Amino acid sequence: MTTPPTRTLLRAALATVALGGVTLAGAPAAFAAPGDNGDVKVHRQNTPDTSQANEPQVGCTFRFAAFNFDGLQSIQWNIYEQPGQPGNQDPSLKNGSIAVDSNGDGHTDDITGLSSGMYKVEWTWVGQSGAAKSKVFRVHCPGDVITNPTPTPTPTNGNGGPGGGPGGGPGGNGDNGGNGHGKPPHGPVGAGGGGSAPIAAEDSSAFGIGAAVAAGLAGTAGLVLIRRSRRRDNGAA
Repeated sequence: MTTPPTRTLLRAALATVALGGVTLAGAPAAFAAPGDNGDVKVHRQNTPDTSQANEPQVGCTFRFAAFNFDGLQSIQWNIYEQPGQPGNQDPSLKNGSIAVDSNGDGHTDDITGLSSGMYKVEWTWVGQSGAAKSKVFRVHCPGDVITNPTPTPTPTNGNGGPGGGPGGGPGGNGDNGGNGHGKPPHGPVGAGGGGSAPIAAEDSSAFGIGAAVAAGLAGTAGLVLIRRSRRRDNGAA
């Protein structure tokens, strides 16, 4: 039978675990500064401004749409060419602002004037904390020549050809021979100039991982206390 002091200890441990879980779960909303919850989506020309889909491959005409920038009146955006110069702040190719409504939403007018290539949009706002947020996207204008196409994979493990020339010996097994029996390459094509792999969004947060680890540690501490109380009830040291 559990003794009164042990019951008190168990109740305190369980209350601590529950309180810790509630606190960690509510922390992002409680401590989020104005604008920190907001995001910018890249849209093709005919995508509705209310769509929260991000389209990292667009034509010559495109837009930016802003969502959930609560507590702000506007955000500023800049477009940079990719890849940039290491260690240098490249000049902005285009820039502007997005006025947001009471819901923190807004959008740009049509943006044009960029040639085919890879770009990055960065956005900032007054009173932000930390570095600027960004997304990478590709522009492909009809008729533009892609200067960095994805190379064609070379087949491997083929048989070498016969020796050439009079008196030549037989051909050996080549590592990169071309009889067509090599294994085809596996995996997706890289997102080069002619590639079609989607570009992942950059935004991510490590807060959820830290909260899960902290909640797990609190639960482990409660389990240890329960096991100790059972041992005391059974006469163990």
